[in-house]
Amino acid sequence: MLCAVTASLLAFTPPLSVVHSAGRASVSMSAEPISRRDIFGAAAAVAAFAPLAAHADGASSPAVLAKTRAIYGSRVFRLQAASPSEVLEEKNVFKLFRTGSYRSAADKATVSKLAALEKSIIKSAKAGDAAATSAGVKEFVAVGKIRELDVVAGGNFNPTQRRNPGAPPTSEIEAQMGTQAFALYRPLK
Repeated sequence: MLCAVTASLLAFTPPLSVVHSAGRASVSMSAEPISRRDIFGAAAAVAAFAPLAAHADGASSPAVLAKTRAIYGSRVFRLQAASPSEVLEEKNVFKLFRTGSYRSAADKATVSKLAALEKSIIKSAKAGDAAATSAGVKEFVAVGKIRELDVVAGGNFNPTQRRNPGAPPTSEIEAQMGTQAFALYRPLK
């Protein structure tokens, strides 16, 4: 945006020239046209010295990885005994877990194994093979080291909690609530 503003200012500002006559200097506007090359050269110079915006989005922070494991991992964990039609309804959760929980280059082997398992699970679920689907989901859970984390009492990502997931820790909220901590999980009558 800064480049566009600078380019437009340069495009509509005629150059100034200083004329010296009889010991006096005067400034006059000249009508010399500015070439496109001059405008883009000036815009490039401004862009080169403009501060660059930060591109960090926190996508691989420990909190985001824990949230992905708790939410999508728990959904995958519950599919171990599900029918092939239920697995097909939840087929996107495999990719959401894989892409959200394993983001570093060190996890490349695990990611490729999970992707292969995901394909075989979807294929066997489409074929209606309950035994192969269940075995594939169980292997996916083993390779991904998945546990059911969203129903753990005091966990930060329990969907029955009536608060914003993730912050502050549930243990601190429960400690502040004292004997009324049950109200965090169910409304008062």
